[in-house]
Amino acid sequence: METPTVSVVVPTIGRDSLYGAVESALTQTHDVLEVVVVADTTAPLTLPEDARIRVIRTGPASGSSNTRQKGIDEALGTIIALLDDDDLWHPFKLERQLSEVADIEDDWWVVSCRCAVRETGRRERIWPRRTIAEHQPVADYLFRMHGFSVGGGMLQSSTLCFPRALAFEVPLNFAPDSIHDEPGWLMAVQAHLPELTFRHVPDCFSIYNISSESVSRRSDDVTERYIEWGLKHLMDSTPRVRGDYFLFSAVSAAAAAKSLGSIRRAVVIGFSEGKPGIGAMTYAAAKFGKAAVQQASRGVSRAR
Repeated sequence: METPTVSVVVPTIGRDSLYGAVESALTQTHDVLEVVVVADTTAPLTLPEDARIRVIRTGPASGSSNTRQKGIDEALGTIIALLDDDDLWHPFKLERQLSEVADIEDDWWVVSCRCAVRETGRRERIWPRRTIAEHQPVADYLFRMHGFSVGGGMLQSSTLCFPRALAFEVPLNFAPDSIHDEPGWLMAVQAHLPELTFRHVPDCFSIYNISSESVSRRSDDVTERYIEWGLKHLMDSTPRVRGDYFLFSAVSAAAAAKSLGSIRRAVVIGFSEGKPGIGAMTYAAAKFGKAAVQQASRGVSRAR
């Protein structure tokens, strides 16, 4: 059997954190054939000195899914490991993940791990609380709330490792500009390859940095994009998954924009298109109440 070789694909918009991300890939205890840095920018990049680094230019403004797929297309390794330019890996990350899938004989697998979530002003958290089962539907794992648990499921891009062949069967940019790049791709792969196996290392081997550019920190209202995505991609999921998605994910986007009207619309869609659970209903009610108080406070301030 051919010995697997690993290509690390790092899409970048030229952030200063790129140096540390690439360095964490180069210092893995498992051999890394190359680190493919895919620059979605024309700006100069600051990188470690290492012959394994290759830089490919796609930008500017090609988009994250197109940038990742370009790196995979150009990669030489049989295994792809994704790493965002503002995230970091523990040195044993690849070694531990590849040992987890060593018994799988085909190319139809994805392995993830837990990650430490770091966000300015908040305590560090370890996500996800629940790991995905080997053949569990991705939509059920990511979007169905369990009780009152928020953030129970997660397959973050910098934790994902998979055979390169998988991204040729279903390219990562099959739906460019999707509001859910990784979930959408994983759902499409699972639909195309029902035998796809997921493995989830229970240990934390990645650091996920949430910056001011993350969707959760945006002030513009992208709720409609969440709603459109759910209506298009979740119609074959269970009513519970659909309901929980609209009352959690779409409501979260509306709450980030402080839009009472968008929260109301997401809730209406959730009940008309699905059957949300008590946890999602409680979450949406809390966000609606908070937004209503904020709106009332702004009205009082303007009246003074």
